[in-house]
Amino acid sequence: MKFLVLIYKEIIQFLRNRGLLLFLIYSFTLDIYLAATGIELTLKNAKFYVQDYDFSPLSRELISSFPQPYFRFKGYVTSNKDLETLLLENKAIGIIRIPPHFEEKLKEGKSGKVGVIVNGAEISSSYLFSAYAQEIIYNFLLRLIPVYPSMEFGIVEAKPRIFFNQNASSKIFMAYSELLTVITLFLLLLPASAVVMEKERGNIEMLMVSPVKTHTFLLVKAISMGIIILLSSVFAISVTIQRFCSVPFHGRVGDFAILTAFYIFTTVGLSLFIASLSKNMLQVSQLTVLILIPILYLSGDWTPIETMPKILQWLSNLSPLKFYIDGAYAVAIKGLSLEFLYKNLLYLFLQGTILFGLSNYFLRKIY
Repeated sequence: MKFLVLIYKEIIQFLRNRGLLLFLIYSFTLDIYLAATGIELTLKNAKFYVQDYDFSPLSRELISSFPQPYFRFKGYVTSNKDLETLLLENKAIGIIRIPPHFEEKLKEGKSGKVGVIVNGAEISSSYLFSAYAQEIIYNFLLRLIPVYPSMEFGIVEAKPRIFFNQNASSKIFMAYSELLTVITLFLLLLPASAVVMEKERGNIEMLMVSPVKTHTFLLVKAISMGIIILLSSVFAISVTIQRFCSVPFHGRVGDFAILTAFYIFTTVGLSLFIASLSKNMLQVSQLTVLILIPILYLSGDWTPIETMPKILQWLSNLSPLKFYIDGAYAVAIKGLSLEFLYKNLLYLFLQGTILFGLSNYFLRKIY
């Protein structure tokens, strides 16, 4: 009964902290909404011009194959000087160059080379523009094979199929990615701040002579903050992501909550370790950022783990967020249940046991 009273006291104490409370509300609502709707990782409204030396019906048909809203056709370029000016002033992401006698060469069975010039200053957009343009030109030439059988072009057609996110919408990825980042941030911040604020208020000395044992003190802090974050996560899934962002959730919210509970157990150990090193809230915030960044980098959320150097691929197994991301995406996007994610739960439990034990040891020595 005393344990539940202590947890209730911690939750009430957090709700009275207006700064952290407002930060929590913003992060699990507006921050996720802005990330899902304000950040676009796919090509959209890419401005491009055309340098057409053929001006044939076929060349105009090719240009019309660049659809909206992915591309935005801005007009024709008549000289190389105008082309350079457009790219230098960032007025275009790409230029499509059609050679002279383009249609005539295709009718004769000769190759007609189409140039794609991209603005390399805008790295992500130029890469996507180049990839999209190549695919469009390739499919356009494939459609011409029955019309011009003499064309020198291989009759091989690739038809990609996308599972789980058929429209390849970055909105789905960004919504869940931001949610998992926010959960990690608060799991590192809140338990550590709850412990350090007791020290700033001068309550640690009172706790040392009170009947409350150190491990009970730590459990109360961890469980109370974990409950707040777990409830905020369920709210973000049910309201912010599904209703406000219109992003589907294919799994069961209960499965996601259980997976998040395991992740809370794991990450709280890191938070208590931060508390053992910090003397005030400023140090808590600094150490939180210092630990959060490597966890995010090594999780595979920002960069695929397969593209990292070997040593970073090995170190990625130390990031609990890696296993949480795999499980969370499997539940939210693929609709899998926990019976398929027992390895993720096992890794999180083992890491949590080690981290919680170490943090308890360090805090016992300090307090």
